[in-house]
Amino acid sequence: MLSNIGIILKKSRNEAKMSVKQISDILTQKGFKASESTIYSWENGNSQPTPGALLVMCGEYGIKDILNTFGYDGYNEDGSIQLNINEVDLVEKYRTLDTHGKDIVDIVLNKESERMTELKTSQATVIDIQPHLEVNAAHARTNIDVTDEDQAHDDAIMNDDSEWE
Repeated sequence: MLSNIGIILKKSRNEAKMSVKQISDILTQKGFKASESTIYSWENGNSQPTPGALLVMCGEYGIKDILNTFGYDGYNEDGSIQLNINEVDLVEKYRTLDTHGKDIVDIVLNKESERMTELKTSQATVIDIQPHLEVNAAHARTNIDVTDEDQAHDDAIMNDDSEWE
């Protein structure tokens, strides 16, 4: 269920340390009809800003995840799923795939879902994505006496960019 937009706007404005006059001036400069009394009306829940004005305020207040901030969790009030535009696009692409393509997507989706479930249950904060990789770089040797020739060889390896071109 969506949260009260006005309460969130007021809280966000206060956290951004902005006055009603400041946000009113910014919105007015950007072409919105937003007097101070209009801002107060939005914050008190008597009316709501246009989508454009809301986006400007969110930008000024430093709100990056607008949907989450205003209580959108991807579900309708009856509990059914409400897809966003990106999710709709993915479903449409999925429907164009042949059986093999759908099988591949299903395998990846199921494995990632399992991984995220395990991650959430273990409360792990660090993920070792590729434990089989080893560092392969020239470094100071500690188990032998290093000659000038050995050092020159190590330096040549460290300065050789040909592998990356």
